[in-house]
Amino acid sequence: MKLFLSGPFFTAEEVARLDRVKSALEKAGFEVYSTYHRNSRIDLGSARAKKQRFTMLCKEIEESDGLFAVLDGRDPGTIWEIGYAFAAGKQVVAFWEKDPYFSLMIDGSAACLIGFDSIGRHIGDCLAGGMVNRPTGISPGGKEDY
Repeated sequence: MKLFLSGPFFTAEEVARLDRVKSALEKAGFEVYSTYHRNSRIDLGSARAKKQRFTMLCKEIEESDGLFAVLDGRDPGTIWEIGYAFAAGKQVVAFWEKDPYFSLMIDGSAACLIGFDSIGRHIGDCLAGGMVNRPTGISPGGKEDY
């Protein structure tokens, strides 16, 4: 099964987190597509380069069996990719290493995992459509993000 790995990679901490997630998913038997790990950086001043990368990423999401989104950092690109994958009918897994937060739209479109230990234990259930390990204690009236 091919998973598109979505998540921020702007800081050393974010890069280290993506490396750990990619390794955990591969250890669980998944083929992982990660923009950070497969592609060089582009010139964000080039409209052509941005259009090519955008088109390529959309195609990779469409060709994947599911999307695994790292939400630590609340990156808007990652959140957009969740919506795109959901609209394309893909299974979506939302992952937080720490500090999960409630979002009505993410809650309605993704299975939720918290912490690295949960990846190996629950990823299969998540991709089968199960909602496991939902952020506990976070609900409307708590840390709201909708």
